[in-house]
Amino acid sequence: MVAPVALALVYPSLLAALMQANYTIFPDGDGVPHLIKLDSTPLTLEELDTLATDVNSITFTLYTRSNPSNGQVIALNDIASVSRSNWRANRPTIIVTHGWKSAGDKSSCTLIRDAFLKVQDCNVIVVDWSSIAKSIIYSQVAKSVPAVAERVASLVNFLRTKANLNSGNTKFIGHSLGAHVISLAARTVSKSAQVSEVIALDPAKPMFESNGPDGRVDRSHARNVQVIHTNAGLLGMNSAVGTSDFFANGGKSQPGCNSDMLGSCAHGRSYEYYSESITKPRGFPGTSQNGKPRAYMGGPSLDPSARGSYDVKTASHSPYALG
Repeated sequence: MVAPVALALVYPSLLAALMQANYTIFPDGDGVPHLIKLDSTPLTLEELDTLATDVNSITFTLYTRSNPSNGQVIALNDIASVSRSNWRANRPTIIVTHGWKSAGDKSSCTLIRDAFLKVQDCNVIVVDWSSIAKSIIYSQVAKSVPAVAERVASLVNFLRTKANLNSGNTKFIGHSLGAHVISLAARTVSKSAQVSEVIALDPAKPMFESNGPDGRVDRSHARNVQVIHTNAGLLGMNSAVGTSDFFANGGKSQPGCNSDMLGSCAHGRSYEYYSESITKPRGFPGTSQNGKPRAYMGGPSLDPSARGSYDVKTASHSPYALG
């Protein structure tokens, strides 16, 4: 017992020292910690060439109630791939993606996919950019986010102009680095037709916290942008940047995440809470930090009355909803 307690006391000082040297510790999608360098220098020409190739390998996989687990790949600018799929333009569309060293078949995407298909007849498109996100060099992946976002926006605009997608009935959802991908994609799409909702699940802090609205999640990117904070200030952003920001259990650490010094458990709780809220839309009531009436976190459609910052309480294990 002594060793873990001692390490817990030492860890904040160690992390502060690392950050002064432009390093920090960031877990991957499986919770494995990695020492990462916070390098904001532009990508080299060689890295840009590789990125251009890798962007073309991003996949967009459609799931519907007719094919809830066997996805159908939709190819950008290939209307035949849409026509032979189960795509229906009259349904709501959900765009969901993952973060660093994760993939479209991981729980950050599948939990959300399955929850939406349970409560709604909708199109769920999972964006898998693991060809880029798999790199061990976090800074390189982080600097690739705008290019990934442009590719996602291109897919949405293709569906909007060629397959009658209604951007006003489309939600963009992403976890960690994927939260920035999805919000920046919505920003690009909204220049032509405003996106309905963006849900940013504990958006990654390293290399994004100090960015302006054009370089991270921001409330201006859609009609309604909700940020769910579960590891704010460590792996996730601490700033309130959404139309509404829900700080679960204070936003920094989560009950039931024992010995979570690196924050990986708390960071992942954001998509667990959100996926549960889809099937329990009044399960996560939030208390306003500015005296406004309470509002509900998440849900199949965001609470239109949610404005500003809220505190929300959860249980320490699934089911998490207390409402």
